[in-house]
Amino acid sequence: MDKQDHFYIGWQETMPAPHRRFLRPFLFGLVLLLPILVFTTVWFQKDFNDHRFELGTLTEVTGTYYESPVPLLLADEGELPNTLSKSILLVGFGKFGAEGIMKDIQETEGSLVGKKVRLSGTLIYGAGHTVMELTQKEASLVQVYEDAALKTPALATNGAYQGKGEILDPKCYFGVMKPGEGKTHKSCAIRCLSGGIPAVFKPDNTGDYYILLDAQGKKLNEQLLPYIGYLVDMNGSVSNYFDWKVMVVDSRALSLNVSRKGERCGGDG
Repeated sequence: MDKQDHFYIGWQETMPAPHRRFLRPFLFGLVLLLPILVFTTVWFQKDFNDHRFELGTLTEVTGTYYESPVPLLLADEGELPNTLSKSILLVGFGKFGAEGIMKDIQETEGSLVGKKVRLSGTLIYGAGHTVMELTQKEASLVQVYEDAALKTPALATNGAYQGKGEILDPKCYFGVMKPGEGKTHKSCAIRCLSGGIPAVFKPDNTGDYYILLDAQGKKLNEQLLPYIGYLVDMNGSVSNYFDWKVMVVDSRALSLNVSRKGERCGGDG
């Protein structure tokens, strides 16, 4: 049989024997391999976390409002289930921080810092922390109470941190997105931090989370954007902001304190 007799065109009724002998074991092996590949991928896939975003459900919470270093509502006793942190980090609707919304509210209501207020929003929670999205924007303020304003407690340095971890946006990480970390979430996290949602540092070896600030006590966001999605080294002084931890990093030495190692974070949620 000449080699030209082996030439095969798909619309022909009969496939040459050499082609059949080659394709049969190949297709048989492919049929066996595909289920094994799918099963292996699923088996070794990192499970999603149990963080929650109560999409479509508005919750009203009464507490004391603070905004330095970042907007936060300290919920009164009994306002939240015992499983949730009373220190509620406030964020805006979409990929924005809460500062713009609270500024607009206070232009009408006057300063709310240290005052008891009732806010409505969408709860986000996980890993022992609570976040609230001010979904209705300026309409998120339900009530202002007549109680005297309390003084914002000072952030007292209680130690230092040096270690490796990942920079996150807390809105997505604590419930809005799955995964909300790693290279898969990098572009979304960049947009969230660019919109004013405070940057949070998650160490590799502890369950702590640190809101990142510069030496002036302001949010450290823009300078951190190039490092999102990487495993980074971080040095800073640590203090407490109610149930949250805060880490102050000198922005003038940021290139020394935060260094890319060429090592990507995994982050499958």
